[in-house]
Amino acid sequence: MKWPQFTEPSPNELYNFSSEPGDKRPVRVLILMGLLFMGAFLVVYFQPANRGYSWLFVLLTISVLFKLLRLLHEWYHYWKVSVSVRPPVATIWKVDVLTTYCPGEPREMVINTLRAFQNLTYPHTVYLCDEADDPYLKQVCLDMGVHHVTRTDKTDAKAGNINNALRQATGDICLVIDPDHVPVPDFLDQVLPYFEDPKIGFVQCVQGYYNRKESVVAFGATEQTYSFYGPMMSTMGQYGTAQAIGANCTFRRSALDSIGGHANGLSEDMHTAMKLHAKGWESVYVPLPLSYGLVPATLSAYYKQQLKWSRGTFELLVTTLPKVFGGLTNRQRLHYLTLPLYYLLGIVQLIDLLIPICSLLLMRLPIFLDLLLFATVYTPLLLTGFLIRQYAQRWLIERHEAGFHLVGGILASGTWWVYVLGVVYTVFRVKVPYIPTPKDDKPRNNFVLILPNLLMIGATIAAISYSIYFYGRFTLNNVYTQLMIAFGFINMLIMSVNVIIGQERLLGWIGDWVRTRSAGKAAVWNMRIAAWKVRYGLYYWLRLSTVPLFVGVLLLTAGMTMYTYERKTGQPPQDIQHANTQPFYRGMTTVTKRVIAQLSPSEVVIEPQQLNWPVRTGGIITSPVWPKSPEIVPFLTIEPGVDSPGRSDASVDSPENSERSTQIFLQEIIDARHDVLLTRFLDEVRQTDRPVLISFMPEFDSPTRPGGIRREKTLILYRLAWQHIVTIAQQQQACNITWVWCPAQPSTIISHYPGSDFVNWIGLSVVNDPALAEDGKNHSFGALFQRTHTTIRSHAAYSIRQKPILITRLASVTDGSFARQWLSEALETIHDRYPEIRGVVYDENLESQPAKPSDIQRDDW
Repeated sequence: MKWPQFTEPSPNELYNFSSEPGDKRPVRVLILMGLLFMGAFLVVYFQPANRGYSWLFVLLTISVLFKLLRLLHEWYHYWKVSVSVRPPVATIWKVDVLTTYCPGEPREMVINTLRAFQNLTYPHTVYLCDEADDPYLKQVCLDMGVHHVTRTDKTDAKAGNINNALRQATGDICLVIDPDHVPVPDFLDQVLPYFEDPKIGFVQCVQGYYNRKESVVAFGATEQTYSFYGPMMSTMGQYGTAQAIGANCTFRRSALDSIGGHANGLSEDMHTAMKLHAKGWESVYVPLPLSYGLVPATLSAYYKQQLKWSRGTFELLVTTLPKVFGGLTNRQRLHYLTLPLYYLLGIVQLIDLLIPICSLLLMRLPIFLDLLLFATVYTPLLLTGFLIRQYAQRWLIERHEAGFHLVGGILASGTWWVYVLGVVYTVFRVKVPYIPTPKDDKPRNNFVLILPNLLMIGATIAAISYSIYFYGRFTLNNVYTQLMIAFGFINMLIMSVNVIIGQERLLGWIGDWVRTRSAGKAAVWNMRIAAWKVRYGLYYWLRLSTVPLFVGVLLLTAGMTMYTYERKTGQPPQDIQHANTQPFYRGMTTVTKRVIAQLSPSEVVIEPQQLNWPVRTGGIITSPVWPKSPEIVPFLTIEPGVDSPGRSDASVDSPENSERSTQIFLQEIIDARHDVLLTRFLDEVRQTDRPVLISFMPEFDSPTRPGGIRREKTLILYRLAWQHIVTIAQQQQACNITWVWCPAQPSTIISHYPGSDFVNWIGLSVVNDPALAEDGKNHSFGALFQRTHTTIRSHAAYSIRQKPILITRLASVTDGSFARQWLSEALETIHDRYPEIRGVVYDENLESQPAKPSDIQRDDW
């Protein structure tokens, strides 16, 4: 590598601290509005009716709250962001500049740093803390006038190495710089004036990187630091919580001596700052790029660094912080409690990966929040958070730092397993050795390091495939399962990018090939210049246009709120044709006021009604009694019978007395002789503008049903009649009707399925009646349902396997206590084993059933 030297003072031509004193007021207004949007989101999110499958809801809530807390932590720092003002110089300080060297690090690198020390304009003394006692470096130090210091006791790693040199150093101020960092000439001139305040214990400046374009890893790792070193650290300086970083930190010697020297540990910089703050020393942040160093350029180096930091910060959280807690200010306590929690990001990202996987495997939803309502409360929060972050980029350090920082976010998302290791190592007290971040790690095509992400990709593919294979159309036609699949694909995309990032040699070869092909071509260069202008022009426009754009967000929020309100009050609340709804439907023959009072706004109850279809043409189908409550969905079962009372031809023979009469009736329907009364009835249903379940002659093939169909010819006529009825409804655009086909015999399901276009739900009756059982015994729901379930799952028509199922009669014809126990066990079996069952209809009022409405409302999807 070509080691750079920086001869220009800071700020240089790349410096871009573009904020103005009045910029804090708009960002505070944005933050206040963001807090209002966050409150609205939480109120909606935590509504009891929105809770999904218990432990999935808990996992999702952990993820949501963690992300909101991170957002609050960010806004907390944006609230008081401002630039420190350098005081006038009044004191001449004696300054020591220290850097370290460990065996295996490039000698040229540390020599380059020592040369940069010689270019510092403020008088100083340089110390090389040589852990290797390298003879060549010892001679270089002698030639350059640098104090070469080594030791035999190698305890406490970097901290011990620095403290050993401090025993020889005699300066009032000591600057600690890592050997890969190169300071600008006026480094000390920029930081020393702050020590005029005797309470200042250390001054920290920006940590910049000169190899950020070396690789994708280097670029992403650098992006992760921009907001931290920009607006966040600037505010830490105002809050008295400016953090010491391992490189480029300047200490007052008496402050270090007061805590026994540089503190040790994997996060020795944070440990040192924590102890200094607890001793009452204050800190200052100088938002200037006064030195540039190396950022990890390979996945191996990056993961080692992140593991060291996560393990080190968690160690400080559980061991050191309790000891010094009493000496810290309230802001410092908050700072040291929240800063290490960044590395809990790994656990939260693992949760985000597992939620769609578990949800699709179990066919359970973590939350039942209506998607339109969710979009209404979440979109303003999302857009406001985005605008606040873009606005805050006026406090970034250098102009190239502006952007969306997607590479850094994707890289952090793929590091989830490293952060999880840091937590696990802390819990089980696993020691991680202090190893300096590799400075000359070679690119490679990694496999082991990308294996966790590969496994997550495989698990997500398996979950999606399993869900589609076993539940097919039920999965693909359900907007909530689609959402889980979409989350799975997003996770796979992020993990796949991290897998590609791990192929460093391959990416290097591709980069070299592109550079070779485009070298010297003016058109390529012009395209790059144009892309750069468009990109940074967009970022600049976003920063300047944040306030007008937020006005647009307010208008959008108002519009979405009004639209959501109108949709909720003016249109049917459910689309139940494909079971694309949140609830688990519950039906009962009698819906009392008490039951309605127990319902939440999003719960749905089915109320069965039996209607009469007169055999003679020219009659009318009985009009339904429409429930007053919008939460109740009518389930209309239409039976052929005598003409309506008051008609002159009401004495005609009932079709229940003869299958021949049934054949004649069905043939008349097929021949369109009943279309007038059918059209009148369907028009009445359509105009109700509410969801309605309809079944024609349910259990038409049951041998126990009076007039039940037994002949093959009659079954064919029934299928054709059913198709004719549904076709008329489709022609009338009666889209609020959900057609429930209710066969009783597995053989009918196999041979006479009307087809996917004519059936929305399948209705089945499951009744435990020992008197009808061949062995005269009671049987569980699973035993009674399994034969029909197997018939449907193995049906030749793929579409029938994906239809939601409504148990049109769930009962046990036994004594009361046994019947209630049987029903309880049946419900548990349904929710555990049969996710395709979307609802049940009881024989009695729900108040007499074994479970309260809230107990069985929506445990499934």
